Amino acid sequence: MDFKGLKEKQRKLDSYIGESKNIDMSKHVLDRNKALQVEFNEFINEVPELFKYWSNKKMKRDAALEEFVDGIHFLISLSNDLGVEDYTYTEPFNKDIESIVLRINYKISTLLWTKDFKSLMDDYMFLGYYLGFTDEDIEQFYEQKNQENYNRQNNGY
Repeated sequence: MDFKGLKEKQRKLDSYIGESKNIDMSKHVLDRNKALQVEFNEFINEVPELFKYWSNKKMKRDAALEEFVDGIHFLISLSNDLGVEDYTYTEPFNKDIESIVLRINYKISTLLWTKDFKSLMDDYMFLGYYLGFTDEDIEQFYEQKNQENYNRQNNGY
């Protein structure tokens, strides 16, 4: 995944939102962190086999990937807030998928205090890869959502 390229696109989007809405984005870091928590849980809800043991419903790939990428937007936005310059994926040592889901929730909740972006991003990406998402899928959906976000801003969202 082209992390630096996505960081620059996210920086531009965040700047555009701040300027067009006259918002001091630096005052809303905690809000972006909360938004990441919401987006992550919306993503998990699109993957019922991860927690709905009582259900036969299965993941709808595109819907799950779209929610996953919504989380990527906020992760990258927060990486800009935290001054993270680069990121290289490292597969987590503990690959137990149920533990990873709970770890991601915990790491999102504590990110602004621990500043452990890499560990959070590694777990997040591992979960995406586990579900069959490729870097190409992620970047393609990111581009689509990024354009949608600009369109929303231009249309009074």
